[in-house]
Amino acid sequence: MQKFETDVFYMTVHPNAFIEFTVKKNCVLKAKDVWQSQQLSANYLPNTKFYVLMEAESDFELSLDARQAGASKQYFSQAHALALYSKLTIHKILGNVYIKFSRPHTPTKFFDDKQQAINWLNSFRP
Repeated sequence: MQKFETDVFYMTVHPNAFIEFTVKKNCVLKAKDVWQSQQLSANYLPNTKFYVLMEAESDFELSLDARQAGASKQYFSQAHALALYSKLTIHKILGNVYIKFSRPHTPTKFFDDKQQAINWLNSFRP
């Protein structure tokens, strides 16, 4: 298991390709952060597709370029699935708007129950 921390996020990459990605409170997540997290993961487990659980400590902002990066074919090249998790209603609304309008290439779903999110991610495992 490898842990990473930047000014914007915490990330834990598990040997089984499960990633816990947490956006820090009151941060702006940008495309450069999305690509940095992908690079850190790929360096730790090369040639591996990941199962990502994304959550936030509290309120945060997701930039347009980060939304585009997370929905791109390039992001899908290293991610089997992305589960968005939060108990906050505003995150649920924003997460579902992201899914509906950005149309990510990676299977993406919002959950308000963390274990359900993890179970859904595991359903993509061979």
